[in-house]
Amino acid sequence: MAYLKRLPRFEYASPGSLAEVCALTHGIADGEVLLLAGGTDAILQMRRRERTPRCVVGLKGVAELNFVREESDGSLCLGAMTTLQELLASPLVRTRYGILAGTASQIGGRELRNVATVGGNIAGALPCADMPPALMTLDAQIKLSSRQGERWVALEKFFPEFGRTSALEGEVLSAIRLPRAPANGAGVYLKYHDRASMDMTVVGVSAFVVRDGDVVRDVRLAYANSAPTVFRAREAEAQLCDRSMSDEALDAVAEAASRESNPRSSWRANAEYRGKLIRALTKRAIREAWDKAACAPEVHS
Repeated sequence: MAYLKRLPRFEYASPGSLAEVCALTHGIADGEVLLLAGGTDAILQMRRRERTPRCVVGLKGVAELNFVREESDGSLCLGAMTTLQELLASPLVRTRYGILAGTASQIGGRELRNVATVGGNIAGALPCADMPPALMTLDAQIKLSSRQGERWVALEKFFPEFGRTSALEGEVLSAIRLPRAPANGAGVYLKYHDRASMDMTVVGVSAFVVRDGDVVRDVRLAYANSAPTVFRAREAEAQLCDRSMSDEALDAVAEAASRESNPRSSWRANAEYRGKLIRALTKRAIREAWDKAACAPEVHS
């Protein structure tokens, strides 16, 4: 682990609008500019010299990036600068997309959640990030804005490799959109970590289940710190869709998820132990989501 040093020298800009942000980042190579949201990860990366940007663009003054709202089609839209505490406190999120509130509640303490943002948790492209798995199981899309316009990208396709996103040069992650949550469905995010040493996710599993009586009509699974990137386990999902819930079915899903994953060994846990966690947390998350879906309201998570 690298020692923390003083911050490197950099220029600082504090724009007041998304248009200004896009103008500031236009034509500048990715490694030369850093968009500072909450800074909970970025500042440490700079002090470890993992990132040495020439220019830091602070986003706190861009009010249009901070919102939680329901769209006319019933979908939910989140501004990239929405803090985790604002997400947790939102009645709309808590009643309609409870998995997001549950995930946010597991990240750090209130002090960290008051500054850490949803967009920052995604854009950092860290495999241990907690919000991307929960958002993936809700079929999230993200909006990338630039001077050329904007485009929407499925979050599932946003992490092509370790530490990198599919954003093009000059593009800024500005919003996240979630379709209306399906009826008779609910989601759960579970993570294992050693809080006694550090609130860092060793393995995280997100499961969203849609019930039709005793049949699993749909299941979505996504994983943190189980591969070089956060990923959706499509092959594992196929093991349970349109099947009755049973211990045998859960065992098949867990084994399939283990095969799809590619956990690494580190000082926190070796790959074998992470594999065991993947199997155990997969079964537990699906079971908990299944039970929640049984008593979910018509519009819920």
